[in-house]
Amino acid sequence: MLLERRHLSLALVVLLTASAGCSGLFGSGTGTGTPDTPTSADANGPAPGSSGFDAAAIERGHFETLSNSSFTTSLSFQLSTARDAENRSVFINRTVAIDRESDRSLASGELVQASGDTLVTTTYTADGTTAERRVLTRGDEEMTDYRAASPPYDGPVQPVNESSVIDRSLLQSLGSDIKWTYAGTETVDGDSVSRFEATGSNVTGFTADDAVATNVSANETTDSASATVLVDEDGVVRSFQYRVTTERDGQPVTVTLSLSVSQVDDTTVAEPVWLSEAEN
Repeated sequence: MLLERRHLSLALVVLLTASAGCSGLFGSGTGTGTPDTPTSADANGPAPGSSGFDAAAIERGHFETLSNSSFTTSLSFQLSTARDAENRSVFINRTVAIDRESDRSLASGELVQASGDTLVTTTYTADGTTAERRVLTRGDEEMTDYRAASPPYDGPVQPVNESSVIDRSLLQSLGSDIKWTYAGTETVDGDSVSRFEATGSNVTGFTADDAVATNVSANETTDSASATVLVDEDGVVRSFQYRVTTERDGQPVTVTLSLSVSQVDDTTVAEPVWLSEAEN
């Protein structure tokens, strides 16, 4: 068990380091100067089919709607590069489900390293306590660790951070010198959404670029960058896609970032089957 904990702790450090560049999405949950209680009158996104992109209204609508709704959000980050003539990739996937009716939340994060090692961490918070399961897979070996904690949460186990997935920093930066082009109307979960796209050098400069800056040297050149946003009439960003291609030490580097929000007002969280293992 000691060996298992050492391996899991090391992998968690790697996960935290790799995800540090996505802080605007994993987030601290703190505001950045915008009032936390917008009026309902100005908390609206673009009407379906509308070509107007109001970043401030989208930010308000997204924050207010999700602060009072059950929802599921998923994030995927991939860094691909070449080393020693081999293509290598690092993946980070994270899903957070918030069930307000039952006051339960569940977060699952996966880190896949270039070596193939995979760490999956699942965190469940309900009734004032938090349980966590970590599974590290290395080759044919699988190591599982359980642990739990209660307030004041002064140890490594922390409750699911709802604020982190509705953090405003990314939403605020959507309006930073980015020229969004209206590209039509689509449907997400049966709801009509407006699609906006952006390409070129002005796409850089918002929170997602921290993921690039963390992994690419200061003298890199950006070959291409693009982003897509799907937003509903309440201002909820249902999908955000970002891709940039650059160069490090003469080798191509591609960073992709994907964020989606689904099952708004329709997310339920059940007790995980492993809960009793964590509580023992």
